[in-house]
Amino acid sequence: MGNAFRRFSLVSLGVLLGAAACSDAATDEGTPPPPYQGLPSSNQPAPAAMTPSPAANPEPGQPPPASPAPSGNNEAPPITAPIVPTEQTPGQTPSQEPPPAVTPPVEPPPAMTPPEEPPPQQPEEPAQPPPQEPPPQEPPAGPQTRVFLLFGQSNMWGVPLPQQQDLTINPRVEVLTTQACGRHGNNQWVPAQPPLHGCVGAPGTDGRGPGVGPADYFAKAIADAFPQDTILLVPAAVPGVSISTFQPGAQNYNNLLNRARMAQSRGQIAGMLFHQGETDSGNPNWPNNVKTTVDRLRADLGVGEVPFVAGELLPTPIGCCGGHNQRVNELPGIITNTAIVRSQGLSALPGNIDQSQGNLHFDLPSQREFGRRYAAAMLELLDD
Repeated sequence: MGNAFRRFSLVSLGVLLGAAACSDAATDEGTPPPPYQGLPSSNQPAPAAMTPSPAANPEPGQPPPASPAPSGNNEAPPITAPIVPTEQTPGQTPSQEPPPAVTPPVEPPPAMTPPEEPPPQQPEEPAQPPPQEPPPQEPPAGPQTRVFLLFGQSNMWGVPLPQQQDLTINPRVEVLTTQACGRHGNNQWVPAQPPLHGCVGAPGTDGRGPGVGPADYFAKAIADAFPQDTILLVPAAVPGVSISTFQPGAQNYNNLLNRARMAQSRGQIAGMLFHQGETDSGNPNWPNNVKTTVDRLRADLGVGEVPFVAGELLPTPIGCCGGHNQRVNELPGIITNTAIVRSQGLSALPGNIDQSQGNLHFDLPSQREFGRRYAAAMLELLDD
């Protein structure tokens, strides 16, 4: 009886354990287990052997299983390194040699465009020296034609009558006539003789002029300084006028401008000679008015900063207007490339000859010296 009870207890325990196992399987999978098929018979084929998981150790004497191939990508196909079997002692686990390093395939270099064939070589020309800057332009060495403008009032016009020595002609000095007379027509080029502002070579009478002015001996000195050059004089002075008549657009300005342009057809304007101020003595605006005339003449004629030379009036006490020389000496400070001619030591035409009371006009010796002083001042500016 004791044995029968023990057998009953064991059978009951087995039944309970089997029921518990079936209950757990149904819970994990969510579906009941398949019905019992019974043991396979010897006539049925055995089920396929399961592939061991990667974690399973290989059997002795067998090569280790290959790792699963990595997932493919678009860059390069997976590379499987070959496994080389090694000899081992039975019963020992074979040593795992690291697979040899696999060098990734080298991408071929991009296709290169074949170089273009160079054009056929031309015969080399002899090397040319680098261009050199031209040297500064020097004044032409040959003869030149120099034009000088003469304007102002009566002391540029010239009052004292010439003497024989003053009538000497230099064929290289010419004057553009201001009027028609028995000797010449108007606006003609003739050999220079006083009076330059009248009928050339036929001076006036009774101390009324026109006669010898500073331009007569100025031209002689300039011709001596440039012995190969032609000197052209363009007289345009008017006795007794104000500087206002030489302002741009006024009659005397237009006359001077037109005559200067006639001269430019023959040569280059080299300088301007100016003597005026007795009529404007004491006028504080006189220097600026002179500047306006000179600046506009330079611009209208296209002569740049051509030299400009102005002369002082008869000095005090012999002259009427020596105080105006203060204004005359202001000109270099406001007009570029300007020089002043001093009147110290010069004298006036005697009153018994001069019809203007004898305190306005330079006498004949003074006009000769005055002309030489004008030339010296002009030559100094030309050298600069």
